[in-house]
Amino acid sequence: MSTARKTAGDQPWWQARAVPEGRTLHLTLGPLDLAIGRSRPTWLIRIGRQPEADSEARLKSRVARGLPEPYDERFVQADETDTIRLEPVLADRSIVIRPRQPIHLPGHEEITLYLSTPVYLRILAGSPPVLLREVPSLVLSDTWFGPSTQEGELCYAGRTQARHRIEELPLRPHRAITPLLIRNRADTILPLEKISLPVPMLSLYGAADASLWTQRVTLVREGNSDLAKVSVDAKAPDPGVPIEKLAGPRKDPSRFGLVRAFSVLFGS
Repeated sequence: MSTARKTAGDQPWWQARAVPEGRTLHLTLGPLDLAIGRSRPTWLIRIGRQPEADSEARLKSRVARGLPEPYDERFVQADETDTIRLEPVLADRSIVIRPRQPIHLPGHEEITLYLSTPVYLRILAGSPPVLLREVPSLVLSDTWFGPSTQEGELCYAGRTQARHRIEELPLRPHRAITPLLIRNRADTILPLEKISLPVPMLSLYGAADASLWTQRVTLVREGNSDLAKVSVDAKAPDPGVPIEKLAGPRKDPSRFGLVRAFSVLFGS
């Protein structure tokens, strides 16, 4: 099921746009307001933000006359192609997410949860494209995830909740949807109070309706311990509309295997 919508002109916002001299590309993506103006030989960038709760469904992209004033940053590029591409990518750390209510998964049961995480935008200018900078669509706070201060990893604290049904996810075009399948093959109950989603290991896909998706992640607990097998689907997701791969994983997903999943991926 798709959860986003196209921008004006039936063109996903991540496709390359021509930004001629004296004009500015304006992108409104959820809580992010981004303006990129062309004043040769420079690009002028302004970044604004709104509270996410007030701006979840905002999605608009247009090129207009004038330059951003004031602007936050200036980048020099003599390339005369005047092309900008905003490439969505997933976060550079795992994101810790809480289910809407605490979940207890009995032995030999499984559950699929649907999670959404905010994407980053790579600002690529010229031809061939040059990376100017990377901008988070939503700024997340840091959090430590692990059983102790000596064991664990630095993550982002996600401002979202896991949902049991895809239909329960609100329309948020700045977020990517990840299905998470959890199988508890042990005899004991598995408490799921926090979920650390390893988004740097996932690829990002864009659908024809401008919704964003990742592959499915599967976690299998085989015994009554904190060890679990974690895997990422090799195939692309199927949101029911045409889809394309936008970005590969930031980190090699082959590191997945038998891991201390409930001290790395789950905690209380």
